[in-house]
Parts: sequence; C-alpha cells; structure tokens
Amino acid sequence: MDYRKPALTFQEQLQQLKDRGLSIRDEGQALHWLAQVSYYRLSAYSHPFRRDDRFRDGTDFGDVIALYDFDRRLRLLMLDAIERIEVSVRTALTYEIGHAFGPFGHVDSNNFAPGFRHADFMVELAKEEGRARETFARHFRSKYTAEAHLPIWMATELISFGTLSQLYAHLSPAIRRAIASRYGVPEAVFGNWLHTLSYVRNVCAHHKRLWNRELAIRPMIPRHHRVWSRLNIDNRRFAAAMAVSVHLMKQIAPASAWTGRVCKLFDDCTFVPLGPMGLEDLGGVRGLVERW
Repeated sequence: MDYRKPALTFQEQLQQLKDRGLSIRDEGQALHWLAQVSYYRLSAYSHPFRRDDRFRDGTDFGDVIALYDFDRRLRLLMLDAIERIEVSVRTALTYEIGHAFGPFGHVDSNNFAPGFRHADFMVELAKEEGRARETFARHFRSKYTAEAHLPIWMATELISFGTLSQLYAHLSPAIRRAIASRYGVPEAVFGNWLHTLSYVRNVCAHHKRLWNRELAIRPMIPRHHRVWSRLNIDNRRFAAAMAVSVHLMKQIAPASAWTGRVCKLFDDCTFVPLGPMGLEDLGGVRGLVERW
C-alpha cells in the first residue's frame, strides 16, 4: 500500500504522543527533546511502555527519555571496552605478522589464506592512508622513498576494526592460535568474537539502539572454558556481547574499573527490563560480571 503519513511539526508530534496516552509534565522540555533527538528515534524506546499504539496508563515522557539515556550511556561504555580490545588486537596482530614475515609481510598475498581478497585489502589500505594523512605515514614516505608500502606496524594503525577482523581470519592457523592464546580462547572462537565486536562497535558508533537488540553477528560460546561452560547465555542478546567484553577486558586490563562502571549504570537504572537483554536469568549484569 502507499505510504501517506505526512511530516508533522514538533507541536503535532507532541500532540500525537498525548493523544496516544503519554503523560507529558513539561511540554517545553518534551518539545526540546523532539527537536534534538527526533520523534522516530525516541519511538524505539517507547515500545516497552505501549500496547499497540496506546501507552500504558501512567507512562510519562520521562520514562521514555530515561530508557533512551540508559542506552546512550551503555553504548559509550561498550565503545570504551571495544577501543581497548581493538588496540590490543592491533598490537598482537602486528607483532605476530611482523615476526613471522617481516615488516612488509602483509604485502605478500602468499602469507594469507587463498580466500582473502588481498588485492582489495591493499587498495583499501592505500585509501585509508590517503584519508588519514597521518604524520607518521608522511614522515615514512619522505624518508624511505624506495619503499612502495608502509610497514605492518603502520598499516595496522590505519585499517578499520572490520578489516582487522578479516585480516586475522585469513592468517595461517598457527598465527591465529598464537594471537588467540593471549586471550584464553580457541582461534576460531576469537575470530568470531572479533566479527561480533566489530558489529557491536558499528551499532554503538552510529548511535543505534543497543539495549534490546538481537545481535546480527552472534558470538560463539567456548563450551569448554571454566566460566563459559557454566553460563546459560543467549548469544542473540546483549548479554553475550557483554560477556565477550568482560572476558577480554579481564585479559587486557584486569585492573580496569570498566566492569564496575557498567554495574553502576545498571544499579542506577533498575527500571530497565533485563529479559530483552538476556540478563535476567544470569542475575543481571552484576551476576554476569561476578562469574569471572
């Protein structure tokens, strides 16, 4: 059928929310939120408070904003962890490739599995170098004019997390095992985790809803691990991404206060439904964290 809904003014959007049973105590503040965040984005956070197109009795605009703000803070915390994980993996991958194949080992397609689109990788690397305009790259180009490529320890600073994940996936099994052993999981599991975290990072970086999202890239469960084997975890839900992050942060930054900050967020936001996050049967995020 044809889509015939007209564009509404902010005032009309506000009235529509009121007509659907949403209590609005401060209309000026509500209009400000609609103007800065958008009706459509906020509507995703209104679903737990609705039955079809009607809000449940007693639902206030502030309830929707509180859930939105929780999700925003959760995304920032996940980005914090993923940044540390990404930097650590870049370091591990650089070290192993550099020592196995030399500073330009990434340039030789024979050092990767046959399915790796090596030519596309080199094109992408050249584009990233041109876009980044990093000082270290300009300095290398001006000093080592005979070299056509950057060494691996510079190249890995330019590529995206997604490309880093693909690079790992197409290394030899021995090198993948050497990298994965740093993080206490099998190499196949670790490769899958990188793919999952790259996806979660993109969700967070593009400000998409995270709290009750069904993961498009689901992390593998290492069933023989001392902690994971006792976890009845739904790998479609946020709890699985959280568990991966907790596991890796314990390896990378065991003294970090990150898990404490995540627990505090949930302690401060007890109104958030844990079921859609896959956390309810795990004792909440604190129960999950304490398994490690």
